[in-house]
Amino acid sequence: MKRLAIYAIVLCLAVPLTAAVGQVGAQTSGFPGDYGRLFDGVPLPDDQKPPRPTFPARADGPTMDLALAAAQAAVKACNGYSIAVSIVDSAGMPKLFYVPDTTAGFHAYTALRKANTARVFDKPTSAVAALAKGDSAIAAQVRGDGNLLAFAGGVPLWSRDQLIGAIGVSGAEPSSVDERCALAAAEVIEDQLN
Repeated sequence: MKRLAIYAIVLCLAVPLTAAVGQVGAQTSGFPGDYGRLFDGVPLPDDQKPPRPTFPARADGPTMDLALAAAQAAVKACNGYSIAVSIVDSAGMPKLFYVPDTTAGFHAYTALRKANTARVFDKPTSAVAALAKGDSAIAAQVRGDGNLLAFAGGVPLWSRDQLIGAIGVSGAEPSSVDERCALAAAEVIEDQLN
């Protein structure tokens, strides 16, 4: 009877463990590059670790110093507004979230969606919004992907005709002000790279 109880305990421990091994990205936010929590967020015992999954290499993007300078330029250009800035690399991976003390944190996610949209479409989000008004396929693409947002404020970043990422700004009203500030930030990066 004692042996049966031990087998039952081992089985109860082993079943969730084997299920967790295959769940590399089971609980992701859906943002590009978010692979979720490995093994449901709990480290596995050292003797039961499967091979680590392969993740993509770092993509092209601005350096951290340049991204920070650009974010600060956006805040300066948006003087009087509480904005957040998000910068992504060419693969859509986050490079920088910049949320000044006076800004609500949720603006970082809105800015991230704007940056991602500018990267996906290779154009400012204001242009994507204009396209979505006349093209039902683009409107459906934006509506169908929770990581896309076609409000002004996202602009792609270029280095010698190569897309290296995008910047998104959120917090100013109307969103055309966000775009003006994002363009000021993009200018800082592109001036240094071109």
